[in-house]
Amino acid sequence: MSQVKKYLLEPRYRFSRFQFNLVAFVLIIIGTVASLYIAYFKILPSVFALNDTTKTWTFNAANAGNFTYDNTLVTVDDSGGRPITGVNKLTNPSFNSDNSSWTLTTIAGSSTPAGWVIVPGNGTYSTTDFLAMKYDAKCAATSDLSTGLTSPDSGYHTYSDSGTTCTSGNNKAVVSVASGYPIANISQTNSIARCSAITVAGGAAHLITNNEWMTVARNAEAQASNWSLGAVGSGYLYAGHNDNAPALALAASTTDTGNNRCAYTDAAGTTEAPSPCPSNTANNTSGSGGNQVRVLTLSNGSPIWDIAGNVWQWTNDTVLRKDQPLAWNGTTNVENAWGWSDYASGSTATYLKNYKGGSPLQALNAEPSGSYVHNGTFGIGRIYHYSSSTDTDTTVYGF
Repeated sequence: MSQVKKYLLEPRYRFSRFQFNLVAFVLIIIGTVASLYIAYFKILPSVFALNDTTKTWTFNAANAGNFTYDNTLVTVDDSGGRPITGVNKLTNPSFNSDNSSWTLTTIAGSSTPAGWVIVPGNGTYSTTDFLAMKYDAKCAATSDLSTGLTSPDSGYHTYSDSGTTCTSGNNKAVVSVASGYPIANISQTNSIARCSAITVAGGAAHLITNNEWMTVARNAEAQASNWSLGAVGSGYLYAGHNDNAPALALAASTTDTGNNRCAYTDAAGTTEAPSPCPSNTANNTSGSGGNQVRVLTLSNGSPIWDIAGNVWQWTNDTVLRKDQPLAWNGTTNVENAWGWSDYASGSTATYLKNYKGGSPLQALNAEPSGSYVHNGTFGIGRIYHYSSSTDTDTTVYGF
């Protein structure tokens, strides 16, 4: 038993202090080298690393105050944050003097769809930027949507929708192209249906609203290039083909500038770039020959054809006959009559005296945006309506 105890407990080898320190030093060197090698080449799996709990940052209305953001550009709700619609994210100091320094893009894509233009929104009419047809609406075969049709002809070089409806059931579709005859012989109701069948920029189109039409008109009115004497309020605002010579609707040109702006407005209706364009620029001549500029240019450089002139155009608004405004001939009300009236006095024509029944015509003839008189002498502000102070007729009329 004593031998076993001695074998197990008594040391058989003896080391000096120097030998012990040397062995310890060697082991320290080996451990250091090994640990550096393992760390550098990541030999041990990451499971051995310290892993902190994942932090989730929630961006909603309740904790939006914990974040820094520009609330004029970004809106926050319980679904998160997103840009505010209609707010310019970029500025360009030269825009007012050089609008060619901007590139037009669509609301939903990288380029403007062919045959359409971007119209800048107007807060007065509660509109943001929107797309509008560049040309009068035409009808095309679904097999060739780039070519407007000329048949069936109403007899006035317009496509007669009442003759053959421009619908997919007839293998046809409404398009905005330069060629072909403008669609006519169509009711406001059918116009709404035809427009809603159009797909543009990934969405459904609609018949232009009265507010949208007024947005176009007011924007065009404010551009010097759309006035016959080259300054806003000087001469008259171009009205397009309105002199009944020829007594036909006209196709458009694929060129928007130069004399092509007066395309086919010569007496024969055959010249694509008549010269001069226009030949008559004097104030109070907007309804006579020689003023036939058919292209209006918007503030963003967009050219739009025949917004006035060529053919009548529907908007989506309606008004009861009894609610239409009264005309005044300078002495008394014009009673029980259809006719043209100026927005304001200052011409030999009758002009509007007042509105009745909160008529939508108030939107149509909002306060003039210029210091010039809004009447026929300037080619702006004239409407066709029924005037009667005692009328009770509730027939609905479309704008």
